Amino acid sequence: MTGSLPVLFGKFLSPYVRRVGVTMHVLGMPFERSVISAIDDEAKREAVNPVGRVPALSLVSGEVLIDSVAILDYLDELAGQDRALVPHSGRSRREALQLLAIATGAIDRAMTANAERRRADPDATRIERLLRQCRQGFDVLEERLHGRRFFNRDALQQTDITAAIGFRFVNHIFPGTLPDGERPALLELSRRCEEMEAFRLAEIEEP
Repeated sequence: MTGSLPVLFGKFLSPYVRRVGVTMHVLGMPFERSVISAIDDEAKREAVNPVGRVPALSLVSGEVLIDSVAILDYLDELAGQDRALVPHSGRSRREALQLLAIATGAIDRAMTANAERRRADPDATRIERLLRQCRQGFDVLEERLHGRRFFNRDALQQTDITAAIGFRFVNHIFPGTLPDGERPALLELSRRCEEMEAFRLAEIEEP
């Protein structure tokens, strides 16, 4: 697929699709969308990604990037070091990548729990274990964010985008899993981010 703008495949219910969309809005990179489901639309997903996962980003050149990590790395490269949302090198980069690993790990636990409960015979013990691990991940993020506006104190970065999106996503699919009063710093970050235009332009979409 080629055109005048890159095309983002996926729905914004997916936190991984949404963080790509939000990032592109934050960086002022216009794009078009192909709204396909991460659950349904299997043939459409496999047409852009042989393993059938979204997000995928089709570039104007015709090249297709898959997986949000690879896409975000490309967007940072395109933005340049001064505007990139993950630090370029050093301790700050290592810390950002570690926080992102915790955030995406917690999100993955919630997504796996959601898939488990959709089975004909869900394992309640496994679901609770997955959600416990999800909560533990967000507890680490809460501790690191405490007393700060953003994770690096001063400016919105990918850690903030991913943590805020993940926090809302988990509460969206598993209400009450991350109670408001237990993680006030993350709650405030989520609310602050959701008020930003970049987030409003990538609002969560229902299945």
